[in-house]
Amino acid sequence: MNILIYHWDIYPYDNIIKTFQKEGHLTDVLSFPILNHIDDKSFTPILQAKLSKTRYDMVFSVNYYAVIASTCAEYNIPYAAWTCDSPLLSLQHPSILFPTSYIFCFDKKEYDTLVQKNAPHAYYLPLAGMPPETSFTADIDSGKQGFPSNYKYEISFVGNLYDKNRYDEMCLCLPEYLCGYFDAAIEAQKNIGAGNLLPQMLNDNILADLMKYTKVINGDSSLEELRLHFATSVLSYKTAADIRTDALNALACKYPVTLFTSSHTNRLWNVTCHPAVSYQAEMPKIFASSKINLNFTIPNIENGIPLRVFDVLAAGGFLLTDYREELCHQFENGVDFVIFEGIPDLIQKAGYYLSHNEERQQIAKNGQRKIQQSHQYSMRLNKIIHCISNPNP
Repeated sequence: MNILIYHWDIYPYDNIIKTFQKEGHLTDVLSFPILNHIDDKSFTPILQAKLSKTRYDMVFSVNYYAVIASTCAEYNIPYAAWTCDSPLLSLQHPSILFPTSYIFCFDKKEYDTLVQKNAPHAYYLPLAGMPPETSFTADIDSGKQGFPSNYKYEISFVGNLYDKNRYDEMCLCLPEYLCGYFDAAIEAQKNIGAGNLLPQMLNDNILADLMKYTKVINGDSSLEELRLHFATSVLSYKTAADIRTDALNALACKYPVTLFTSSHTNRLWNVTCHPAVSYQAEMPKIFASSKINLNFTIPNIENGIPLRVFDVLAAGGFLLTDYREELCHQFENGVDFVIFEGIPDLIQKAGYYLSHNEERQQIAKNGQRKIQQSHQYSMRLNKIIHCISNPNP
C-alpha cells in the first residue's frame, strides 16, 4: 500500500512508520498542525494538495480528525484512525458514518459507542509495544537477562503530573459552592479507581451555573458536549494530578521513588526528580533498570489500556498498575504484571515485590514475552491493512 501518515508530535509515530515500512508499504508523512479538528481552513488545502498529487491507498492518523475524514471522503480514499485517547470529542462528528472512515478504538467502551451509532467501520484495537533492539532488554528465548542485575532505581514513574491543569485556574473565578461541588466529584472519582463518575456528576443545573462564570467550550455547543469536555479536559486531569501526587508521596515515605517528568514537582516531598526523557532512546532503559515501574491511568480512559503499559512490558520492566477492565482481557494479573487497588494496596505490593527479586523478574519476563507473542505493532497495523482491504468481510 501507499500510505499517507498524518504526524503530530505527541504520539511516538516512529514505531508505526518503521513497522509500515518493514511490512513493505510505502509511507509519506504530512506534518502540519490541525487547529480545528472539524473545519480547518489552513490544513484542508494542504491535505487536498497531497491527495490530488499522489494516489494513496490509505490516509492514517493516531486519533480521529473529522477534517481528515471529510477530505478523504471527497477523494474516496479510506481514512484509518487508531485512537490513543478517550473519550474523543471528534468522534461526535457525523463523519464517523462515512463509508471511507475506519476507526480503530483502543478503548472498548468507545468502540461499543461507535457500534451503537451505526458507524460502518468501527473496530476494537488495543495499543501495542515494540521491544527495543538494545542490549539491556531481556533475552527471553535463552532465559538470560540482558539488563543489569544491579538496578539503578527501586521504584520509577515516567510521566506527567498534570500540574498545569485548567481546574486550578478556573477555581480562581468560580464561586465557592461550585468549587466545593467539583472537589467532591473529584474526591469521589479518586475513591472508585476504575470507571469514570465525572460526567455523571455534572447535571444540567451545575453546567448552567458553570457557564455563568467561565467559558469552557464554544457557545453553540450542546450541553452534552459541554459535559463531556469539562469532565474530560478539566476535572479528569485534576483528578489524575491528585492521584499521582498522593501516590508518589505515600510511596516515598517508605521506599526510594524516582520521577522523570516535565511537570513542576513542588507538591512532592521525598521523591527524586529528573527531567523528562526521550521516548525512544532513554525511556526503555529506565523501565528495564527499575525494579518497579508505575502506571496511573487517567480517569478518561475507562476500559482501555494506556500506552505506558505496553511500553514498560516491551522493555522488559516489571509493572505495577491500576486496574482497567481490558487489562485482564489482554494480560494476566500476577503473571504479566501486578494490579494495585488504592494507595494502601500499592504500598503493600511495592514492598512485597521489592523484596522478592526472582518472582518480580519472572513477571517482567512474562510480560515482555506476552508483548512479543500478542501485542506487537506489526500485528496491529496488519489488522488495519486487512480491514481496509476487506471492508465487507
